[in-house]
Amino acid sequence: MTPRALQIVQQLLITAVTIVLALVVFAAFLRVIRPPDEEAVARAEAARASTSTTTTVATFPGAPPPTQAEGEPTPPSTTVAPEDAPPCREVAPETGSGTVLRVYYTCGPSTVPTASSFVYRVVPDTSGVLTATMEELVKGPDEAERELGFVSFFSPATASALDAINLSAGKATIGLTGIADIPNLATATGGQFFVANLNANVFQFDTIDSVEYRLDGSCDAFWALFQSECQVITRSDWERQVAAWRAQG
Repeated sequence: MTPRALQIVQQLLITAVTIVLALVVFAAFLRVIRPPDEEAVARAEAARASTSTTTTVATFPGAPPPTQAEGEPTPPSTTVAPEDAPPCREVAPETGSGTVLRVYYTCGPSTVPTASSFVYRVVPDTSGVLTATMEELVKGPDEAERELGFVSFFSPATASALDAINLSAGKATIGLTGIADIPNLATATGGQFFVANLNANVFQFDTIDSVEYRLDGSCDAFWALFQSECQVITRSDWERQVAAWRAQG
């Protein structure tokens, strides 16, 4: 190749490089002055959002509050209102005289008394706590106790239902009267409810091993209300029944 030809090729290359550089500068200028692509911006924002990490703090009663960085806005209150007080609970009386009794009734829709469904009654000092307890039992829950959830077949209408009580060598005999006309007493559920209410009060006393219930002096008459025969209920009978109820939930 002659010197003249080489010179021409060099000039062409320089011209080509100059044109390419000019195009690059022009394209960059267009990116600066062109308005942003809204769709592209939206896609970028979505991508950033998807990669961010959000921490959810579970709150529950008694949990410590989450820590808060300095300058961070205070979150809305997450205080949980305390649960309603459980039904069928009564505060023990404060008294310096008299005998404080526990009288068991049934709580709400349950068909049997529970270990905690009792009310307190204060009576004049007495050593006959079984008799005093049964005298209070047949009065039924008062208005305030019913508002707390206590229920029973006994009521002010049965306040004189206790006929006689005898306790000898660990066996209690409980005589009742005027209970045959109590509504729904003779139903299967009613009978269970009623007898369980009696048993819960009798067997709270450790000195009692068994109990016989009578209606107008007759064990047969009492159990005839429930289409059954006279029976003596032992403490072990009652404890087995309670265990069976607990097992059923």
